[in-house]
Amino acid sequence: MTSRSLLLALLFVPLVADAAPKKKTAKKKATTTKTEPAEPTPSEPAAPSTDAGSAAPTTTPAGPSSAPATPAPPTGPVPPPVETKPDVKTTEEPTPQTDADVDSLRQEYLQLRDELFKSRARANTVASQLYSTRVQIKLTYTTARYYNPAKASIRLDGASVYEDAGGAIAGDDGIRFDGYIAPGRHLITFRVEATGKDDDSFTSVTESQIVVKAVAGKDLVVGAKAKDGGDIAYEWKKSEHGSYGLGLDVGVKTIARSDAAAAPAGAKKK
Repeated sequence: MTSRSLLLALLFVPLVADAAPKKKTAKKKATTTKTEPAEPTPSEPAAPSTDAGSAAPTTTPAGPSSAPATPAPPTGPVPPPVETKPDVKTTEEPTPQTDADVDSLRQEYLQLRDELFKSRARANTVASQLYSTRVQIKLTYTTARYYNPAKASIRLDGASVYEDAGGAIAGDDGIRFDGYIAPGRHLITFRVEATGKDDDSFTSVTESQIVVKAVAGKDLVVGAKAKDGGDIAYEWKKSEHGSYGLGLDVGVKTIARSDAAAAPAGAKKK
């Protein structure tokens, strides 16, 4: 037993001697590999330091394509928005300048109307000295119960001698024109525009032209009666049917003067 133990001891000693240096060298290599720092490559830029206290931050000037800096929001309490109210006075009430313009236009209208009346009076005076026939033209609307005459006009030889837009012809059969004309043939044109009372969407226009002859030394009286005997304005809502009965009846006559030798200028106007 003793010799066998010695033999095993002798064999184990060289193995331990060879194995010890190898373990020490491997440990040194591993240590060297751990402590050696890695060098950064030239292509990668060094990362900026995250330590805020080590150095002041550097600012890079903005290029042409950089966005403008956003202004900082105001500090402190924000004042409430100011409410603006429309000026009701200026929109509803007219200004003094507008009133002045209206007054000036009204005065100008009255002046022109007076001049027109004076011109017509002078024209009648001259005509009475030149012409020996006095003419009176009447126009009335006989169906005013169902229709409103909106406009009416009379033309004598193409010249307007009567204009009305207030429905005057529906109120009476008064004289619409009184003047003097030369003996002979003349044209008189009547025009009446009417609107239905029961339904104002139905309108009508009646225009008729007649020929009269003035006789020297005598007065000429022309009486016209316009009408619409149709029922469309009040029947259409009931049964959707109706008619127009437009018409103009005219009577013409001469009246001998009591004093044929009297000057026509002395005749009274109505």
